[in-house]
Amino acid sequence: MVNLFARTPADNFRVMPYNLRLFAMLGLWGDRRKLYRLYVLLLLAYVAIIFPKPVRITDRHPFESIVRSVSELIFAALCYLTIIILAIKSEPFRAVIRKLEQALELFRDRQDQCSQLIIEVNANIHRFSLGYAKLNLLYVLLFNVIPPIYNYPRYFLQWRMPEDNRTVEFMLPLMQDLYGLDVHHNILHYTISWVAITPFCVFFALILWFKGALFMLIRYNTLLYQLVNRLLQQYDRESAGGLLAQKHRRLQQIVQLHYRAIECTKLLDSILSLILLIQCVGCLLMLCLMLFYITRNHSLNVINIAVLLMSIFIEMMCFSYLGNQLTEENANISHSAFNCRWYDEPIVIRKYFLRIILQAHRKATITAGKFYNVNIVTFAQLIKTSYTYYMIMKEMF
Repeated sequence: MVNLFARTPADNFRVMPYNLRLFAMLGLWGDRRKLYRLYVLLLLAYVAIIFPKPVRITDRHPFESIVRSVSELIFAALCYLTIIILAIKSEPFRAVIRKLEQALELFRDRQDQCSQLIIEVNANIHRFSLGYAKLNLLYVLLFNVIPPIYNYPRYFLQWRMPEDNRTVEFMLPLMQDLYGLDVHHNILHYTISWVAITPFCVFFALILWFKGALFMLIRYNTLLYQLVNRLLQQYDRESAGGLLAQKHRRLQQIVQLHYRAIECTKLLDSILSLILLIQCVGCLLMLCLMLFYITRNHSLNVINIAVLLMSIFIEMMCFSYLGNQLTEENANISHSAFNCRWYDEPIVIRKYFLRIILQAHRKATITAGKFYNVNIVTFAQLIKTSYTYYMIMKEMF
């Protein structure tokens, strides 16, 4: 396990190396024959968590309970669909990682601003990955540990209460009807339920962490655009009076790197387009339903809903921020190229600059469903729309 998370100097020019080691355990990287492990876990999680969820309004499950249950169901569906789409699209996923590593490998033997930028960004990504893992561990602790800490003392101290108040209703991690078990009042049934679902809540937290790898791929793609900018700035400083052949060679490398960055963006969009479409729709529905549930309930059950709300909010914020950063870095290439005074160069050099400027003018962006750009502006619109639907729901119910 220590070797799994170990980081070496060679990893400075590799793409999320220890994340891929964990991906390999489930067949999402390396040997695809291990994918059966993922499908077995998904099947068991379906049996333990998704199938027992109530979705009909009854005396036992009033409207507010069904709102919570549907919110949790949407959250689980987002996790399921994301990891299944990643498994289906494993070839473009592998291709984008290979292209990113090939691009970074070009700078391994250099000692300049570009290589320093790669080392710095890779270290930041590594820290983010560890921090995101700790955040998901916190989700698990809040989601699964607080309910039994609250329930068991109440149950064993109920004899001190008046006889009319000795019926204890347990705080549940998830809204469930677990195959006829009375998880609301029977301590044994509650314990069986808690033991059954806890490993799969950890599994869902692992899927959330896997989704964090998608943030990192967007950041690596943005790094390629930043490297193009740095190379253009270096060219502007160092090319004055240089030989034509030397300028030609340097610009050829810049054009190739820019083209590789654009290819990676297209591959990333092919992977993320459907995932982000599902994510945006799910986020819209979940924010609306969870806000409704939280404002209608003042019990400790809102803690678990708040955990889900926070996780989906942070996910969409990361996708939006990094998508926005990627688009801006590509747009900056056009300014960097224009500032190189390319119009004073021979025509063979000008052709390279025109190609760079034209490529940079084609908007590089991550989309949801190939039509909805994912950035800070659209994230704000998503939050606003969710709140509007929440207000409508509040008025209706």
